[in-house]
Amino acid sequence: MSISAVLIFLVILLVLVIIHEFGHFIVAKWTNMRVDEFAFGFPPRIYRKKLGETTYSLNALPIGGYVSIWGENGSEEDNASDGAKNNPRAFGNRPWWAQILVLLAGVTMNMLLALIILVCLSFGKVEMSADDPTYGSRVEDTSLVVLDAYPESPAYKAGLTPGSRLISVTSKNMKASLVTATSLVTFIENHSNDAITFVYEKQNGEHASTTVAAIYGIVPNKKAVGISVGTTGYVYTSTGEAIKLGLQRTKDITLLTFGGLKTLLVSAIHRDGSVLNSLSGPIGIAKIVGETSAYGIMPILTLVAILSINLAVFNILPLPALDGGRIIMVVIESISRRKIPFKYYSWLNLGGFALLLLLLVVVTVHDVIK
Repeated sequence: MSISAVLIFLVILLVLVIIHEFGHFIVAKWTNMRVDEFAFGFPPRIYRKKLGETTYSLNALPIGGYVSIWGENGSEEDNASDGAKNNPRAFGNRPWWAQILVLLAGVTMNMLLALIILVCLSFGKVEMSADDPTYGSRVEDTSLVVLDAYPESPAYKAGLTPGSRLISVTSKNMKASLVTATSLVTFIENHSNDAITFVYEKQNGEHASTTVAAIYGIVPNKKAVGISVGTTGYVYTSTGEAIKLGLQRTKDITLLTFGGLKTLLVSAIHRDGSVLNSLSGPIGIAKIVGETSAYGIMPILTLVAILSINLAVFNILPLPALDGGRIIMVVIESISRRKIPFKYYSWLNLGGFALLLLLLVVVTVHDVIK
């Protein structure tokens, strides 16, 4: 993994977390809570400046950030020491709806960031499938593009990754017709025992050439190189169409993320040993960022949108130490009209944090091993 990949990953992580924390910050201010600190990165502290009642800090470890809201942890000792226990501006003393808005604000900002990115990427010259029911008839400059590639296939290992635009496919001095996906599949089947040369354009615009041989084991009962292709081209979208496409893509990614979590939960319940293969920790994500960065800025921005949605979905889960779990506690307190004793609140958060830390360690070790 290159240094540039690590730096890009750290920048993406910093942006995603700061955007999330800015949501908590701005809504806490709006609902008249006292915000003690808004920090970029984690200590040790490099620089700080106090503006009004809030200290803005720049810290040495660029792995995120945090917002400190007065009395947000519910600690009796802390509240007693700074007078927050009976002060109406303390987090726990604000109305239940204000607390929930603050807790939802981080998730909302992550979803908003993803939406803005996806709307921007959907404006102007946009790659689109010729089979799209809405935009297919407007597609221009069509060509066959790799839509998916089996990770263990000869094609994928040779560099034919999703997004590669096919320029020519030849074998034994014969050239494949690239008019439709069917014509290419037929050509590969007819030359399954021969070397097949692909000339293609990468997502960053570079041209490349590779020669592969079809193998058994990818599709039943016949040889294959391990890619699926489709006809795509470009559509020029208006502002209204870009907003509509961005909303649809945000919805689709969000539903896919929830679907992935459901699959992981079912796999975990059934003790499926492959569940870890579906998870990525910081090292795994950094590797993905490094691979994606080779294809240019648009794939990186798409990845940022996907990660932002994933962060939002993860944080809204009703688990202790996450925003979703804290929202559940606020709802319980508002219904019962009683504060959850700090010792129970602390135990739940500590237990949730410990489980999340354990999961992070396990996934990181798995990333290193694989």
